[in-house]
Amino acid sequence: MKRYLKTVVGLMVLFSVMLSAREYDYASSHYKYISLYNKENKVQQMRSVMGFEDFQKIIKEQWNKGYDISDIKYGNGKWIGVFTKADRESHQTYVVSPRWSGVNDILNEYWNKGYYMTHIEHGLAEWVVVFEKNTSYTNQSYERRKTLDEFVSAVEKRWQEGYDLIDLEYGQGRWTGIFAEGTGYKAQAMSIRSRWSEMVYVIQEYWKKGYRISQIEHTLGKWMCVFSKIEGAKEQKYKMSPTVKSLKEVFETEQKNGYSLIDLAEGW
Repeated sequence: MKRYLKTVVGLMVLFSVMLSAREYDYASSHYKYISLYNKENKVQQMRSVMGFEDFQKIIKEQWNKGYDISDIKYGNGKWIGVFTKADRESHQTYVVSPRWSGVNDILNEYWNKGYYMTHIEHGLAEWVVVFEKNTSYTNQSYERRKTLDEFVSAVEKRWQEGYDLIDLEYGQGRWTGIFAEGTGYKAQAMSIRSRWSEMVYVIQEYWKKGYRISQIEHTLGKWMCVFSKIEGAKEQKYKMSPTVKSLKEVFETEQKNGYSLIDLAEGW
């Protein structure tokens, strides 16, 4: 199973498909949400709120309606949840802890019950970790490192061991990555850039190589993009939005166009 990390890109092809000159300038210098979409029809909802207690109520409401948590993002003072109508028997739960040690303490208990971590998010001094049953995963682990170089080395080591990186987050002075076996990915790569305007070229290169984006994250002035190869990969696109309101408008439009949101990121 091929795993590698690429932090330096050589000669880049001219990028003229996804960004106009106006969008290029906007993407380089302004706060933005990045929403990533796959060409697939899934029934989804997006909800946002400022307080975490209210956000927990939203999660409960969505579960009662038969929706699973697809992504959670905290940024610019708001919690955003993406929920997808479950098309299979699934069981989700989540853990909230002010310290990662609180998550670590219950991991074996959840793994023994057949739950695997699927999403992690850090906001307002809280870790939110989503667990799910009936995934394709067969094993799981995580890595936490103080420096980015140490984290990169840890990711490469996990790839060599046959794990895939399924989510990453920065919080409380640590880069945290969660890994799993049995994801169905054939290969992975990761690229790190200081500017989004640089990352858009990298994305185009990987799309041409048959990769698809599986994770986008922005932290400490760095954009991090994880690329994965998978059989039957679907067409992808991403959109930039300066506010939650405009993000929701884009989301609704893409839903009508037959696209489903698979990941959210926010940054400068």
